[in-house]
Amino acid sequence: MKILFCTNAFENITNGPVRFANIVLEINALFPEHELRILTEDVSASRLDELKKVYKVELNIPHLLKPLGQVLRWFIYYRHIQKIEKTYDFDVLVFINSFNGAWASLISEKPTVGMVNDEKNMLATWKNFQLKPLWLKRFTFQQFEKLSARRHRLVIANSVFLKQRLIDTYHLPESKVRRLYKCIPLDGLVFNPQRSFGPIIKVVFVKADYLVGNLPMLVKALSNLPEYQFKLTVIGPEPPFEKHLHSLFAGISNVVLDYAGPQPQERVFEYMRTYDIFCVPSYTEAFGVANIEALAHGISVISTRVGGIPEVLDNGNNGWLVASGNSAALADAVKECIQTPELRLQKAQNGLNFIQKFSKDEMLRNFVEMLESVVGLQRVNN
Repeated sequence: MKILFCTNAFENITNGPVRFANIVLEINALFPEHELRILTEDVSASRLDELKKVYKVELNIPHLLKPLGQVLRWFIYYRHIQKIEKTYDFDVLVFINSFNGAWASLISEKPTVGMVNDEKNMLATWKNFQLKPLWLKRFTFQQFEKLSARRHRLVIANSVFLKQRLIDTYHLPESKVRRLYKCIPLDGLVFNPQRSFGPIIKVVFVKADYLVGNLPMLVKALSNLPEYQFKLTVIGPEPPFEKHLHSLFAGISNVVLDYAGPQPQERVFEYMRTYDIFCVPSYTEAFGVANIEALAHGISVISTRVGGIPEVLDNGNNGWLVASGNSAALADAVKECIQTPELRLQKAQNGLNFIQKFSKDEMLRNFVEMLESVVGLQRVNN
């Protein structure tokens, strides 16, 4: 089976889907009877020399058309796909973002597969209508995501929660949506559940969209624990948001903001190795790969009972779960984490044992089997 995997992000690893895009190349070594190649706009010339199975998309979108860039990508990518097909006769076309494969799903003779990695577009409904750019963007993207999901031969979601969300929201047959847990390579990661919890407790928050990650809730919860001093390192938000981040801490004396901005994966892992608590109390999260990474390092994890997070934290056995938006409950969880070292160690060990189910090889094997089912069905129909 020959696979062409399309991803708009590849070289700059900033989230779970991009990590997945890098890992899937290992299919070529693990399953030599199959071949996978990647088409992306996000790869440098030097990396292209190393990666023989990666093609680069040259976007060249005029400045005046930048606002339409997301839609124009459909056609630019598909033009490159047609060129590639002349020398690489792939069997299945996969899009890491189902939305980006909308045009291909409509006209491609080869079967297409779309991945949906979060529920953000599905959050815009007529019940919460707002005449604001974000709502309008999400609602528009939702229509195209729905169209592509209905046209793709298979839709892949990254959690049981998201799978059901797609079935219910886009009215998809259950057989069309499969769940594929994203994993992280566990080799080389050092598990260390023994944390200092010194006079200044070090908390790390990792989320580019810090409002979705509900950073304000975390700041309020920590401020409700005046008996403790906290250093809160915020990773992910771009520099233009730093001023707003500082405003969240105004008048708070026991929490110091350490703004780190976007960071490479290894730097994030360094924080996970050395800090006391990992906390991203999101109000929505389809899965939460960063929580798996935190569990692998042994840092205490505190999060919210939303989306796919309980699937990662085993409904609280591996960490602390609180209701989204409940800063008082979050403060209680942080306090319990600080005061009960035996419970911290137990949850950390539970987490290490639990995340073995998210192994890389198992994920890639399941992914290949999903694509084989699509290709097999295509051959039967032909």
